[in-house]
Amino acid sequence: MPDALPRILVLANLPSHVLGGAEIQVARLVGAWRALGADVEVAGHRIPDGVQEIGGYRVRTHHLRTWPRLGRIGRGLGYALSLLRLVVLRRTDFDVAYCRGLGDGVVGVALWRFLGFCHWKIVAVPINARGTGDAYFLRSLPLARVWLRLLDSEVDCFNLINAETAVDLDALGLRRARRTAIPNGIPILPPIARREVAEVRRLVWTGRFEPQKGLDLLLPALAARRRAGARFRLTLWGDGAMRESLRRQVEALGIDEEVVFAGVCPAKGIRDALRDADVFVLPSRYEGMSNSALEAMEASLPVLCTRCGGIDKEIEMGAGWTCAPDDSGSLDAALAEMFSSPDSDWLARGRRAREIVEAHYAIDGVAASNLAMIASVVHETGAA
Repeated sequence: MPDALPRILVLANLPSHVLGGAEIQVARLVGAWRALGADVEVAGHRIPDGVQEIGGYRVRTHHLRTWPRLGRIGRGLGYALSLLRLVVLRRTDFDVAYCRGLGDGVVGVALWRFLGFCHWKIVAVPINARGTGDAYFLRSLPLARVWLRLLDSEVDCFNLINAETAVDLDALGLRRARRTAIPNGIPILPPIARREVAEVRRLVWTGRFEPQKGLDLLLPALAARRRAGARFRLTLWGDGAMRESLRRQVEALGIDEEVVFAGVCPAKGIRDALRDADVFVLPSRYEGMSNSALEAMEASLPVLCTRCGGIDKEIEMGAGWTCAPDDSGSLDAALAEMFSSPDSDWLARGRRAREIVEAHYAIDGVAASNLAMIASVVHETGAA
């Protein structure tokens, strides 16, 4: 890594203002970068102006105003103009804009750089592959081809946390920029010693109740497994737009005694929730790289997940079970294999999951790799 650390403006939101995997990952990276000595500030439309403590460090935050009453165009225009004000006032204070997601942030900073308001380098991290992810958002923009050409000319590096996003970028025509493949990271805590699996298998899921997450497919598949003799208890931690429809589905399937809606799990309680489980289930239709799955693996849990191009590659190395996304038959087959596996197999897969996370996903190493990548982008193309 070059001796001079890059000065980074992160364009993203943060917890606790937004509770999502992308925001949690941003906070982890920002805290780790500050620990490594980098100057970092964060700007987003759902965070306040001020200072937020992240990882034990005080980090300056900037609120980017939007005009939501004017619809999608108003929100984007308000964001862009608010970002322009920050760019003009602080144009010499940063070397690089780090954009989490291919949304208003990367479009706005690319526009202002193209027009000469700043010379910051731009690193962008696509969040989701497939579905209503980043590619869908960019195609939905008015004058989408213009914005895509702008991004292709201005973005210096795309970091792919999910291999499937390479296909999305190619399809969008975003081929000029350098590409790297640095994954998400999580803190590594003392290992949880697991010596047995409950007779009534304890399944756990954490996240947002949204169509993306595939719970509406998981529930009937589990109902079928119960009819086949499987004994289990599924605990769902989270909230979201589909909560009531999922409750009704559980009742209609007759598995209300097997499924528990546990509410929102506080961040400090996630590991305890994982400690009291035997397997983590992730039936998503599409994903980036699931922080929830990484946390489960760190807690020595095997994972059952769909093959979305993210963490599933690691799960297939003996850390759980996988199935095709949005495919009820494939999901049922994976569940059947899982429930028929002996206790020793569940425990062995959980140990393998922990080994994989320790080797490749520790946040300190991931953050250092990201910082080195960002510094190299700045160094290769010249500082701001």
